[in-house]
Amino acid sequence: MRANSAQIGRLILAVLFGALFSFGYEPYSFWWAPLLALILMINLSRLQPLKLRLGLWYCFGLGFLGPLLHWTSIYVGSMPWILLILGQSCFFALVGLGFMKSKYEPLLFSSLFVIAEYLRASLPFGGFGWGRLGFSQLEGPFQGWLRIGGVAIVGWVGSFVAFALVNRQRAMLFTAIVLVLAPVGIPMASAAKPVVPTENFRVGLIQGGVSQLGLDFNATPEEVFNRHFAETESLLKSQQVDLILWPENASDIDPITNLSIADRINSVMERSQASLVIGAVLQSPQGPENVSLHYEPKRGLVSKYQKRDLVPFGEYVPLRNFTRKFSSLVDTVKDFVPGQDLSVHEIGGLTFSPLICFEVLDDEVVRDALSISNIGVIQTNNATFGRSPQSAQQYQMSRVRAYEYRLPLLVAATTGRTALISSDGKTLSQLPNFQSGYLVVDVSPTTASPPPLRSREIFIISSVISFFFLGMQMRRMRLGRISK
Repeated sequence: MRANSAQIGRLILAVLFGALFSFGYEPYSFWWAPLLALILMINLSRLQPLKLRLGLWYCFGLGFLGPLLHWTSIYVGSMPWILLILGQSCFFALVGLGFMKSKYEPLLFSSLFVIAEYLRASLPFGGFGWGRLGFSQLEGPFQGWLRIGGVAIVGWVGSFVAFALVNRQRAMLFTAIVLVLAPVGIPMASAAKPVVPTENFRVGLIQGGVSQLGLDFNATPEEVFNRHFAETESLLKSQQVDLILWPENASDIDPITNLSIADRINSVMERSQASLVIGAVLQSPQGPENVSLHYEPKRGLVSKYQKRDLVPFGEYVPLRNFTRKFSSLVDTVKDFVPGQDLSVHEIGGLTFSPLICFEVLDDEVVRDALSISNIGVIQTNNATFGRSPQSAQQYQMSRVRAYEYRLPLLVAATTGRTALISSDGKTLSQLPNFQSGYLVVDVSPTTASPPPLRSREIFIISSVISFFFLGMQMRRMRLGRISK
């Protein structure tokens, strides 16, 4: 009985340490919380039997993802949220394998931690990497590593340092100190250099808002379009801009097939002589398309980007017949058509491939888009998540992406956060959340600097390290049985 009680106590502690990990993300954003949680969790689990370790790390995942992703249950009920965290926590159980009686134990642990984060961001249905360690470390001691290997390598470095502090072996502690200090002396991780403007562009960011938050934010036809159109007219009465940027889904009516909407868009460009980029949903024969449309005065529609990384269960429903058993709401979701190509909007000297909402999570999609852009652009619609921390958490990721690529980033959001982020990840200008309005900012073309190491390369290296040490461990266990 005592052994069972002790195990239950450890499982409860694992859940609590997971909850502490979640304090690294908005609305709290304490960079030290995930590192402290890892230190406590490693200390709790490292001397336990394998089966118990796997259970402890699974409970850690539940404690972390439960509060972090609670916003997914706001309008669709608790069942999808429960299924999401139950499934995603399996990847945390994998970390329970990262313990061995060797001085190289921190190497195995950090490598498995990175593998778990990579798999969680990749599987199933394209993955859901919300809450990776690197997204919490913009103000932390591992900030510089974001510019060397992005979010992925920060997961490796952070978990290694946490284990080394528990392990307390001299060589590993020295390595941990080197990892903390190394980015200071590496040029690629240094602060972004001020850009000498060769050409300034004035951009008007439109935050039209919605009349009601939730899944039915666009229940009244043209209501969302009208709100963004009205804010654009207010902008043009007082400001002259080069580009007007609307958020994702700002046109709730197809602006290509609807002549009335098309005429109103043309009227904006005729009066302002400004370029216009809007988020819209097109109705194609294959299904709806989530797109970013670029219009030019006297030329009309000149380029289109179609969202490539769609939200599973939000923009399409995998295994529809199976998931219908858990929620009838799946039948309200029309499967969107994913884009296949990378498109670029060119506006004078400004060149950008926009990221649409969920795509900010995807390392490879972000790299494709920002590497060919001289200004970062994110168009997003967070109205479907009410006043939850979702939009703040996504904005936290957007700041990390700006820092990673040393690229100023424009964020246009339906209800917030609409802002200009500097190449060092700092908010320079921002509109209040849940208020309609416009924000005028000046930007200059900037050369992006992608992290030299890609996430897939870090995953491959971590896999090689893990297979090597796990193979050594299995060999020792086999030899031990033979000797007995």
